[in-house]
Amino acid sequence: MKKGFEYLFCIAALFLGACANIVTPSGGQKDITPPIVLKTTPYNFSKNFAGNSIKIGFNEYVKLTDMANQVMVSPFMKEMPEIKIKGKSIVVNFSDTLKPDNTYSISFGKSISDITENNVLRGYRYFFSTGNTIDSLYLKGIVRNAFTLKPENSVLVMLYNNLEDSVPYKEKPFYIAKTDDTGAFYFSNLKKGRYKIFSLKDANNNFIYDQPSEKIAFIDSLITPIPIDTAKADSLKKQTIYCLNLFEEAPSKQKLLKSYSEKYGKLVLIFRKPVENLILEPLNKNMPSSWNIKEENKTKDSITIWLKNPEIDTLFLKVTDNNEILDTSKITLIKKSIVTKTGKGRGEDLRYISFILNASKNSTFGFYKPLLIDCLSPISDYSFNKIILTENKDTIKPIFFFTDSIHRVIRSDYKWKENANYSLFIPPVALKNMFGIANDTLKVDFKTNSLKDYGNLKLKIIAKELNCNLIVQLLTENNAVVNQKIIISNDKGKVQFDYILPGNYKLKVICDENKNNIWDTGNYLKKFVPEKVFYNTSIINVKANWDLDFDWVLE
Repeated sequence: MKKGFEYLFCIAALFLGACANIVTPSGGQKDITPPIVLKTTPYNFSKNFAGNSIKIGFNEYVKLTDMANQVMVSPFMKEMPEIKIKGKSIVVNFSDTLKPDNTYSISFGKSISDITENNVLRGYRYFFSTGNTIDSLYLKGIVRNAFTLKPENSVLVMLYNNLEDSVPYKEKPFYIAKTDDTGAFYFSNLKKGRYKIFSLKDANNNFIYDQPSEKIAFIDSLITPIPIDTAKADSLKKQTIYCLNLFEEAPSKQKLLKSYSEKYGKLVLIFRKPVENLILEPLNKNMPSSWNIKEENKTKDSITIWLKNPEIDTLFLKVTDNNEILDTSKITLIKKSIVTKTGKGRGEDLRYISFILNASKNSTFGFYKPLLIDCLSPISDYSFNKIILTENKDTIKPIFFFTDSIHRVIRSDYKWKENANYSLFIPPVALKNMFGIANDTLKVDFKTNSLKDYGNLKLKIIAKELNCNLIVQLLTENNAVVNQKIIISNDKGKVQFDYILPGNYKLKVICDENKNNIWDTGNYLKKFVPEKVFYNTSIINVKANWDLDFDWVLE
């Protein structure tokens, strides 16, 4: 029987894996062998353990490092045992009372290494039972980031025999494990029963989910460990792998995180979550009802306030959202800059309006794109008929319009010619912002490229068991979003990305269950897991002047 459990332990060790660093020998053959366990007292997998200490002897002197993160004792103990070095041995002393009729495991992770070359003994475990049997059930899985699907390292995975929903908030787990650098976790020698499984990125190391910023993962069903067939070496490989997707819950309570004056006449308020009904009330100065212009970002959690009367030193602001007073904020306002005629002086040059264009003489302009002029502050007076645009030296008359209600971004949807030269000219005082500041002369030359410079991707997505809209994203190799399309759930799953610059790309799909066109995180008590995310692992090479057909089955 003892040999059977030793065989089981070897299989578990193979599952966990081990790596050795290959180093170039210098001054003779270098020792790359990790420490070897010669003897344990009592022996590994011993039964009816009634003592209070364990001794693990090695073939050489060893050291222990990063024990707080590497060493895990399961079932969970209120007081961690004292672990110390004595000669060529590691001694474990228990001060906590051991539970009767339970199989304990001490996982040393990567904490054990020799003292000469730092060769690490990876994944060593010691098992013992306080009863007359060794529990033999196991389960394994992986923890990954719910949005990126990247493996999560050093995350707690916890099993509870208390099956109440609230248990992660108030109790320590019964069994505990930690993920390795591949996101994998493994429980062995478990007692028969059903368990609640919960993963926690524990910010304060108390094994309790008690901070809203802590990331969690869960499976909304009870887990039943299974036995290992010690007669089959590939038994572990064929068993169920539980996948836990780690996420941070959306904040339930609104909060003003930051408020500051970014530049003259511009305030920025940053909130914990999107605002719903924002009310701002100045407390130290009587203001007219229309004392500001509000500008929201796309997610409505960052609000820009443009002051119509910025000539004050300090503003005391009561901030209310959804009838709840969040804060009374004191904001020191940035004054108008002092700048000489040569442009030298303190602060930002506010003699003229500043612009940002999406066209430049330094790079070709996509002939299919709209022309965008970001004025960086709301415009109150404008004469678009003064703007001159030439196409190969011929004057043209494109239509210009504001894209936003506060008149900050100007757009033209003119149908540009391929491989053509353009020149944009905005004369002085064609535009004036809300502070009465006009523009200086602006002249920008740019050139369009041609259709043959781009490739197209015709994508067919097969998702038989998903009842949701699909947010399909074209990504660079560095996961930056290039373009995004929405496939409605009753469509045929076809989408096309046009005008793609040659290069390597990846694909990502979000299963948008609530059809709000964004990825939504989970909520533990409401039993909402994060919306599913799929990555295509194949690199898609897009070539110029080429149409690429690509089929993807979501699994």
